[in-house]
Amino acid sequence: MTVDQFEALVQSQKPARTSWLPVTDYSFEARRVIEGQQPALIKECFQPKNALDYGCGAGYLVALLSEIGVRVKGYEPSESLREMVPPYVKWLVSSSTWDNAMNGRPDVYDLVICREVLEHLTVLDIRKTVHELCRISGQFVYVTTRFTQNWTMPHAILSVDTKDDLDPTHITMLNKDLLRLLFVLEGFKRRADLEERMDWQRKGRCLVYERA
Repeated sequence: MTVDQFEALVQSQKPARTSWLPVTDYSFEARRVIEGQQPALIKECFQPKNALDYGCGAGYLVALLSEIGVRVKGYEPSESLREMVPPYVKWLVSSSTWDNAMNGRPDVYDLVICREVLEHLTVLDIRKTVHELCRISGQFVYVTTRFTQNWTMPHAILSVDTKDDLDPTHITMLNKDLLRLLFVLEGFKRRADLEERMDWQRKGRCLVYERA
């Protein structure tokens, strides 16, 4: 994709037409099985004193981390997803209280988690979200997302897939190097060692960045 083509895509891209809906069992117990080692790995690798799951959906990871002693909150901007939060998950930050929760200060959390969120956003909203993740992180940002199938091709840094065969709300799969550049431009550095440890399923979809 040329710069002109990339510009045209960015300027014309619209949010997903429908809200995300689970296509598999999305109960807490089902998610506990699927998450597997994830909560324990997060605790072991980052040893967070104060963590935030940004785009936490129904708050299941928040609950699982809390069970093992991690001090964590969740933030979910989607009203429809917040309605799915079970009543026992009481530590979520809503959009209306976001600014108050941040107390107007950056670097609030030493770990900010953002998993399976970015592919649901437009390119412009991904850029804004990366900035926000870095703004509120005092140390680490841990991201999982999906990437364009062409990301390993030479000179393909601007390649973007706008759909896949998995989910109609997956509207932006960036080139992995382009997403990395967004974190670099926020003054963060890659932690390849932590990426390898977090990628226990070996899918190549984990990014870990640390405030430089």
